[in-house]
Amino acid sequence: MSREILQDHSSYEQVCPDDVLIDEFSEEGAAWLQEEYGRPLTLAEFSPEHSIRMDEFLLDDPFTGPEVTTAEKISKVIEMTADVIPATAGQQGVLKEEQAREVAETKAMPLVDHATESADAVRIAFETGGFFPNDRGMWDFSE
Repeated sequence: MSREILQDHSSYEQVCPDDVLIDEFSEEGAAWLQEEYGRPLTLAEFSPEHSIRMDEFLLDDPFTGPEVTTAEKISKVIEMTADVIPATAGQQGVLKEEQAREVAETKAMPLVDHATESADAVRIAFETGGFFPNDRGMWDFSE
């Protein structure tokens, strides 16, 4: 989550109450999430987990307006972006040798199975600040 959002919503750093987690995910699901995160979830982390469970993200699309989308589609956008940016940089000749080698190694990796791994892709994007709930209450990609 971007620092600006956390500053505007400092309550997001608070631990999500157990009863909220249990109401949303059941006792077993809440325990799994806390084990997955290795600690209690914050209110900020509850947000993507709720959207993952519902498989509905209200995306703030600047070109078409708000759009409900799925974790699988978000995962595909993340992968496409991860492909396009290095390819463009390579064509412009701005990648250093080490960066070009890393891009080649990444391209040699097996493709992501978006149908089964999309939740993980969304979690990682959220954790790294690449995907976050914006000030309009919709999901957005960082620039």
